[in-house]
Amino acid sequence: MGESNSSVDEDLLLKEFFAEVSEVERDNEVVRILSCFKLNPFEFLKLPFDSSLDDVKKQYRKLSLMVHPDKCKHPQAKEAFGALAKAQQQLLDQQERDYILSQVTAAKEELRAKRKKQLKKDTASKLKSLVDEGKSELEYEQSEEFQQELKLKVRELLTEQEWRRRKMAMRISEEEGRLKKDEEEQKEMWIRKREHEEQWEGTREQRVSSWRDFMKSGKKSKKGELRPPKLKTEDPNKSYVQRPVKRG
Repeated sequence: MGESNSSVDEDLLLKEFFAEVSEVERDNEVVRILSCFKLNPFEFLKLPFDSSLDDVKKQYRKLSLMVHPDKCKHPQAKEAFGALAKAQQQLLDQQERDYILSQVTAAKEELRAKRKKQLKKDTASKLKSLVDEGKSELEYEQSEEFQQELKLKVRELLTEQEWRRRKMAMRISEEEGRLKKDEEEQKEMWIRKREHEEQWEGTREQRVSSWRDFMKSGKKSKKGELRPPKLKTEDPNKSYVQRPVKRG
C-alpha cells in the first residue's frame, strides 16, 4: 500500500513539475526523441545500458509527460510519444532486452580488445601498472569517452544484426514464394490431369460402342458398304482366280 501511495505522489510531483516546463523544452525533447537511433530503445529513454526495469518505468513516465500530445503543441508530439511507449515495451520484454544487452556485451568486448592493443604500444610504466591492477580500465569504462564509444559500437552491431535479419527474412520470403509457385504448378498439373481423365472417362461409352460396331460389321468401305477382299489374279480385269494350265 505504501509503494502505491509513493508512486501516486511521485506522479503528482512529476505532473506539477512538467506543468511548468516551457513549450520550447517540450519541442526540443520531441526533436531529440525523433532523431534517436531507431534500433536502440535505451537511447529513446536516455538511459544507460545497466538501467533496471524500475529505471525504465520511471524514465518513461517522466519523458511521456514531457511530450504528451495533450501538453506538447509540437506537430510530431504524438509520434514521439509513441516512440517512447515502444521503447519501454521493448525494454520490459525479457527477450528483447536480453538481445540488446547481448549486443552491448559484444560491443564492450570489441572496445576492450581495441584498447588492449593500443596500451601495448604505450611505454609509460605508470599506465601499464595501473592497467595490470585493473584500475585504469575501470576508470576508463566509467568515462564519458568510453560511454560514447560504446553507444556508437552498439549502433554498429545492432545495424549489422538487423541487416542480417532482413537478408534472412528476404531469403525465407523468396523460398516461400518459390515453394508456393511449385505448389501452384503441381496443383495446376493435377487439375489438368484430372480433367483429362474425366474427359477420357466421359467418352468411354462412345469408344466401346464404336468398337462393338466395328467388330460386328467388319471393315467399312469408303461408301459405307462391305466388300470382300480383292483376289489376286493374272488378269487384273478378271474377278476370279485363273488356275495354271497343265501341259503335255
